[in-house]
Amino acid sequence: MRTNLNLKWFLGIMLISLSSMVLGQENVKPNLADQLHKEYKDKGIEQSLKSYEKLNTDKSYNGFEEPLNILGYTLMLEDQDLDAAKVVFEAQIKEYSDEANPYDSYADLLLEMGNKEEAKKNLLKSIALTENSKEDLDVEIFRASKTKLAKIENKHKKFEFMKGDYNVAVSNYNDDKVINENTFRSSSSYDESGNILTINYYNLGNSPVGKRIVVYDALEDTYDMAFINPTDPFGINISHMKVKDLGNNKVELMESFVDRNGKSHSVRHEVMKNSNNSIEWVVYQQEDGSDKWEKATVQNYNKSE
Repeated sequence: MRTNLNLKWFLGIMLISLSSMVLGQENVKPNLADQLHKEYKDKGIEQSLKSYEKLNTDKSYNGFEEPLNILGYTLMLEDQDLDAAKVVFEAQIKEYSDEANPYDSYADLLLEMGNKEEAKKNLLKSIALTENSKEDLDVEIFRASKTKLAKIENKHKKFEFMKGDYNVAVSNYNDDKVINENTFRSSSSYDESGNILTINYYNLGNSPVGKRIVVYDALEDTYDMAFINPTDPFGINISHMKVKDLGNNKVELMESFVDRNGKSHSVRHEVMKNSNNSIEWVVYQQEDGSDKWEKATVQNYNKSE
């Protein structure tokens, strides 16, 4: 299976950016990438690599501007010759096996070829080579590799079960007894990239009462959430959430946030997907100074007809 157009668009923009960077340099390496591509067009990829060995007298590493790196992306995106690009990216790894970007670039190609497992191996190699580095290039590659790996593992879509329209019955608790009940409606969807989940809340009169935006942070392995209440004079409330799979269609969410007085709080959520159309969401809170979790709210989601 081929990856979607979002990856191609991203890589295309990156290649365009690299081209502009390359044109601004006054060394031989950027011109070498063009020579290698012409050689590929005239005589094939094997002859192009032989020319690289002969002409690449400067063995210092130049990151994104490496001739093989530029050639590999050109073959993949412009010529759509994935087999030739594979040969080039493998040659780059052989040439610079201690650098991270060759593995990250090769992973892009493997994803384009539909080989997710091999892509994961190369991304993990890239991450291992950069995770303790403070160099700007390594930090950039580390972030890119972590993000790609998270997307392969679908970590950014742990809340996909929330997609769609639901009627929600809410029961609020105190001392394990229901103290009041109400209902609202939720409507959730991802953006075109599949990275941003937006949840809109409405009362029974169909007036908006809140909005929640959820984005996965691959570096911290958390979900960052912003809640917007149109009647809240303080504006946006920010929190962070760790997700733990408990099995049997049940997940635990540990939410943390800092209030406007600088005090840290934690909230525990247990979410059970009873069926494709029904979700039970239980919220637990702690009293000040207590380690005991008390049930605060139960929300029963039922998909709208």
